[in-house]
Amino acid sequence: MNPASSSTPQTEYGGPLSSTMIFLLPALALSSKVGLGLVQLLILLLLFRRAPLMLALYRRHWSDIGGVVMAFGGYFLVSLLRLLLDRQSLHTLDGPSRLLFGLSCIGVMYYLRPRARHFWLGLGFAAVLSALVALYQVTIGGLDRAIGFTHHEITFGDLALACGLMSLCGLSDLRNTRFSWLPVVGLLCGLLASMLSASRGGWLALPLVLIPVVRYGARMYGRRLLLAGAVLLALVLLAFAVPATGVALRIAQAFADINNYLQLGDANTSVGIRLELWKASWMMFSEHPWLGVGREQFDVALHALAAQGRLQQSSALLYSSSHNDMLNCLATGGLLDFSLLLTMYIAPLCFFAGQLRRPDQGQHPLALAGMVVVVAFFAFGLTDVMFWLMMPKVFYVMMVCSLVGMCLAAQYPAPVPRRILIARTDNIGDVVLTLPLAGYLKQLYPQVEVVFLCRRYAAAVVAQCRHVDRVLTLEELGDDWAHGLAQTGCDTMIFTFPQRTLAAAARRSGIQRRIGSSHRIHHWYHCNRLATFSRANSPLHEAQLNFKLLLPLGVDVEPPLEQLKTMYGLDTPHHPAADAVLAAPGFKLILHPKSNGNGREWPLQHYTALARLLGAADDVRVLVTGSAAEGELLAKQAPELLALPNVENLCGRLDLDGFTALIGGCDGLIASGTGPLHLASALGRPALGLFPPLKPIDIVRWGALGPRARSLCTPVACGHCEDAARCTCMLAITPEQVLEVVESWRAEALVPA
Repeated sequence: MNPASSSTPQTEYGGPLSSTMIFLLPALALSSKVGLGLVQLLILLLLFRRAPLMLALYRRHWSDIGGVVMAFGGYFLVSLLRLLLDRQSLHTLDGPSRLLFGLSCIGVMYYLRPRARHFWLGLGFAAVLSALVALYQVTIGGLDRAIGFTHHEITFGDLALACGLMSLCGLSDLRNTRFSWLPVVGLLCGLLASMLSASRGGWLALPLVLIPVVRYGARMYGRRLLLAGAVLLALVLLAFAVPATGVALRIAQAFADINNYLQLGDANTSVGIRLELWKASWMMFSEHPWLGVGREQFDVALHALAAQGRLQQSSALLYSSSHNDMLNCLATGGLLDFSLLLTMYIAPLCFFAGQLRRPDQGQHPLALAGMVVVVAFFAFGLTDVMFWLMMPKVFYVMMVCSLVGMCLAAQYPAPVPRRILIARTDNIGDVVLTLPLAGYLKQLYPQVEVVFLCRRYAAAVVAQCRHVDRVLTLEELGDDWAHGLAQTGCDTMIFTFPQRTLAAAARRSGIQRRIGSSHRIHHWYHCNRLATFSRANSPLHEAQLNFKLLLPLGVDVEPPLEQLKTMYGLDTPHHPAADAVLAAPGFKLILHPKSNGNGREWPLQHYTALARLLGAADDVRVLVTGSAAEGELLAKQAPELLALPNVENLCGRLDLDGFTALIGGCDGLIASGTGPLHLASALGRPALGLFPPLKPIDIVRWGALGPRARSLCTPVACGHCEDAARCTCMLAITPEQVLEVVESWRAEALVPA
């Protein structure tokens, strides 16, 4: 067979569930901890559902992810031990358990393989949304500081900025899409939301994040990164220069607060409160260096220091944390908790740095985003307690672990399919146009076994295809389709024809990859790999559209029509009854007037007129074919056709195997857009298809596709094509036009091979 325009398999991506989750994650983080918790719960349930497979993934890639797992898992184990030894309340495990559960994102994202593009889109749109909400709250809502939906200015500003900074890492993945503008706009919107929240501590992240971005991003993004940096710098300078932003005022106020604290001991200002809390935290650590005062005892210890006169009576006594992650860990958990905090920074950094050092297989932008979120959270933690508050903590672990899982998915391709089941359970013509897909899969995966599922009446045609290793019929599956599908041992199933009950059975059977069109709602539940494309509105041929279902496998190929003509792999069988018909001399022309209700039919009076015209040539044998039921219809509707002396009525006389043999040995076939037309085209016989200019049943979608096939259609639509009873387009194709084609075939037949 001639190869299709070859496409090297790229990263395989999963279905809508994983991509939807990764898209919604940033927006949910900025809206409510309830939404974020629901996503985490869903991911955890997916982990439990595929527990043996997921655990095998963790074992297989332990050398890569062991540090990250031990960092977050270790924090939970230490927390559990402290709960037992210190007899703490059970709710103290809420936060540590969220960090443990967040590790499920690694396995789920690796297994489900969401599209990285959806991750970048989610980050960008979350940053844009945060900026719009912040603008509304400050300009119309009357708030001094934007709080988003988090009800906490600092959390909102920091998470919005984190989304904006990470979205910049999607520059390369979104470069050739209609959202190429989103990474830079997302960065600017994240920065704007942070400014409107007036959270000064988050601004410390900007210079720190620049280190990995410049170090690794320069070679990935080139001039685009410089442009983004220039725009960012201009915006920062503008924010300082415009008094209405309040940025310059907030920074000046911070320096004034520091001076007042050092010179006057004023601990009632925003910065003064933090400095007093930091002082108290260091005192607690100095007195309890190993285990701290206890994770729930900061407030008690703080007031005890004030009672001893070591702290002044100030607004700082109203707080229950250090307003600094590292100092809070030192104060409440000592060096033990401090070391655990450092591992939750260092372990992900080491993983992402390692991914950036390896050859890029699509993981570099994801790894850079991972470094950005770790560095940003370290900077945020200098002036707030990101690991004490629930929402930032869950955001951090889910972002880090999701990025770890996606990096692994990009670096380690999914297993190559071993046995692929192509399901096409409708009509013969549709089945024939699906056979090139089987041939391409054989070319793409030389060791793969292709199983073709069809209805019993079409099995004889598929059995003649060299690319199909086994033909399976719906009838053979028995009453329990799920059990029958499980018995095939297939790891991949492609639904080239959507059928709800079959898709449900495939899901129950446990077939690993189930690929369907996203335009069928039931596929969103029963299939775990979806291809997004439209058949009805596409300019592609039906045979080409089938290849769109390979997109979830990372294969983006669109074979040209000229190559598809030679990709069927069909052989002509031998059949005694067909051989007997073909043995008689003469030019054997098949007329197949009926279409079993599929498509528009050429008028029977035109078939009759054509047969009369052909009667002038003594060597032309007109063979009228169809099923037995179609033969009875022709006897009633076109008795003149069957009564012509040059016409042989073969309706109902051959089974499908014999009919295939007859077509494979004939000198030409004329039909509307029906199965025999596509069968003749696939077998390389001269074939003429007659079509109306009406989408989606026109030549573009269903035209005859073969090395010696052609199609006819009236050049101008009648204007009534939507109404089959009034449409005159098929009537406008004259018998003389068709006769001209037949005469060209006869002329070709006279030329010596």
